[in-house]
Amino acid sequence: MVIFTGRTVEDAIEKGLKELNLSRLKAHIKVVSREKKGFFGFGKKPAQVDIEGINEVTAHRANQKAVKGVPEEVNQKNEPVSSKFEDTMELRKVASIIKKMEERGEVIDDSVKEDIVMHKKKTQTILEEAGHTEVLEALGKTDDANEVVAEPKEVSDTPKPVNTDQSFEEFVASEFPAQRELSKDIEKATEEVADYVKKIIYEMDIEATVETSHNRRQINLQIETPEAGRVIGYHGKVLKSLQLLSQNFLHDRYSKNFSVILNVHDYVEHRTETLIEFTRKAASRVLETGKDYVMDPMSNSERKIVHKTITSIEGVDSYSEGNDPNRYVVVTPVQ
Repeated sequence: MVIFTGRTVEDAIEKGLKELNLSRLKAHIKVVSREKKGFFGFGKKPAQVDIEGINEVTAHRANQKAVKGVPEEVNQKNEPVSSKFEDTMELRKVASIIKKMEERGEVIDDSVKEDIVMHKKKTQTILEEAGHTEVLEALGKTDDANEVVAEPKEVSDTPKPVNTDQSFEEFVASEFPAQRELSKDIEKATEEVADYVKKIIYEMDIEATVETSHNRRQINLQIETPEAGRVIGYHGKVLKSLQLLSQNFLHDRYSKNFSVILNVHDYVEHRTETLIEFTRKAASRVLETGKDYVMDPMSNSERKIVHKTITSIEGVDSYSEGNDPNRYVVVTPVQ
């Protein structure tokens, strides 16, 4: 058990992955305890996470934990947790099939490929939901005959050797070139949008540092400054303006699939808690009056928080109207 601490859970995870020289895809992460903000500095505690590299032992342990307390007849219907090697082998097969199909002019949506690469669901489930039964049929053939979909003359009796020393990221990059280019773009975009925000803050005559992090499509900018109030502004208006400017800067130069989130100290976390509480009150009002409740305009990330909160409350629904930056959420009673 290796425990890492940080100001937030995400900070602790980043610190642990860096120290162990692991990527998220190769790590088994368990949150031991979340951070506590305390009151006026008292009772403040850092977040703690336990990080281990994924191997057959951790996969077996996760499988045992997942089935604990579940009736045996139910367990027998469930598939065990697959190992990293098994996942990589399945992804290699699917990638080969998709490449052959695309060479024949058939189209596989990029979002489907991304879901498969990111393991958002089981590969079979993703393909079934997307209606690509032909890929599933071909995948079944590879399991039975150890071959991929191809014209007869292209079938080889010699199976493609598996490079077991190849990292998961290297494998994905070799099989999905578009994903590799996307990774390069997000790194460059992160650097440029961070420089852009730094210049604006400098022009405001505010001393601050900007820390960056990113995943495949989202850029996070953490602003640390002794003058947080000036960067946040009244009701967060200055921070919202910075958010909008940086998002427009990003979309003008890179894919509109990229997004950027700005945070000053723990403002976003506090704002999220406040927004969730306000949404619950709005839902209660709608249930009492039976009338729609129109919220003030808010950012895309804030609207997502509202919609997610509403889905957990029975009797109400929500939808967005208008155009950014004046797009807003309407909470409505379920008819």
